[in-house]
Amino acid sequence: DVGNALGFDTAYSEKVAVPDAERAIREYINAGYKTIWIHGNQFNSAAYKVGDENKNVVFIVEEDARPANPRPNFWYFDRNYYTGFYALGVLAALKSSTGKIGYIGGLEIPFTHGEINAVTQALVDLQNKDGIKVSFEHVYVGDFNDPLKTRQAAEAMMAKGIDVIISAVNLGNFGLYSAVKEAKSPVFITTTYTSKADQAPDNYLTSDLFDFKVPLREVLSRTLKGETGGYILLDYGPEKARYIELPIRNVTDAVSQKVQGIAEDVAAGKIKVIKNLNEILTPEAILQTE
Repeated sequence: DVGNALGFDTAYSEKVAVPDAERAIREYINAGYKTIWIHGNQFNSAAYKVGDENKNVVFIVEEDARPANPRPNFWYFDRNYYTGFYALGVLAALKSSTGKIGYIGGLEIPFTHGEINAVTQALVDLQNKDGIKVSFEHVYVGDFNDPLKTRQAAEAMMAKGIDVIISAVNLGNFGLYSAVKEAKSPVFITTTYTSKADQAPDNYLTSDLFDFKVPLREVLSRTLKGETGGYILLDYGPEKARYIELPIRNVTDAVSQKVQGIAEDVAAGKIKVIKNLNEILTPEAILQTE
């Protein structure tokens, strides 16, 4: 989309294994590509190695904070993962009929700490302001792309009465869809990146959406003007790089309006979502931080 708008050729590679990343990057350079977007920071080590050897090539990489020592030929996308999970936490709490919600993640790494902390903060705020008390359990399955482990984690949560699951896995979601569709009682889910409404329509609520066209358009426009590097925060809000998918499905109008209002307050800065990627915070620690 951005390539068509700005008038340049594009190409892409999917399902690149981490050990193959360096080879794939070098193939693009050898083919004459001058800007390379590395999607997923598991590939960043390869990008930094090749980028340091090819100063005339511009790289776009994804991180979770502003780099302390930015490279001159690198653009850094700060993915801002944690912010949108505040709204997802509110939604999960308001939708739950059992008062129990869960989070399934792939690996325990900094940005997933931030996601869990944002949900916990949302639940703390909801209890303090509206008197709604919800228990929250999180689990890591060890892989973002393992449907079997994700399904097993979902089934274990459902056995405990958890009826809303916030998913933070990727291909693992296919195990989640099966689990919730076969559940004896209604169980609902949220996802990340793109809409998954067609996968489990009766169980799906919303997704924490990423629109990479927004930051790509900015970076590539500036690159065409001669800028070879910089920092871009993936801002949260309507028409920005990050926002909740609307309309929210399988909820009442009252819940939809409440969650949309929360998302708008987060986007406007009226609600300050705590950024702590170092550790998973307890509700008590969240209160002290706020």
